[in-house]
Amino acid sequence: MSSWIKENWFTVVQTVGIVGGLWFTAASFRISNMLTLAEQHRALWDDALERPDLKRVFLAKVEKIEPVTVEEEEFLNLVIVHFETGWQMANTSTILTREILARDIRGFFSKPLPHSVWEKTRDSRNPQFVKFVERALEAAGRLRQPGA
Repeated sequence: MSSWIKENWFTVVQTVGIVGGLWFTAASFRISNMLTLAEQHRALWDDALERPDLKRVFLAKVEKIEPVTVEEEEFLNLVIVHFETGWQMANTSTILTREILARDIRGFFSKPLPHSVWEKTRDSRNPQFVKFVERALEAAGRLRQPGA
């Protein structure tokens, strides 16, 4: 074994370097994605908090859900896309887990306007993401009723 190492030490070191470099690149890519998602999250919520036309989105009770305004629906669709991006990252991340994401989804979609826009647009979304959201809502007792 020691003679093999003496003859092939450069190949072993080179292989370890390449594998280490690939691992470092993958880790850097994941961290970069998380930072990008965090920045998008901050920008999304900063925008929402500065816009009075979106205040109904965050209310636990709304006098009249319909009609959802164009501005509210556009914002909520951006939030849903943001959730889906987080869901895709949670599939490969240890920082953002599906459990954390499901808890956030339950909290957000427990509000009337987000729930209404989700129900209106869910059929045009990624079927696996829809299943994930529906399971999260079911755990919170917010799953739509058949025929509703």
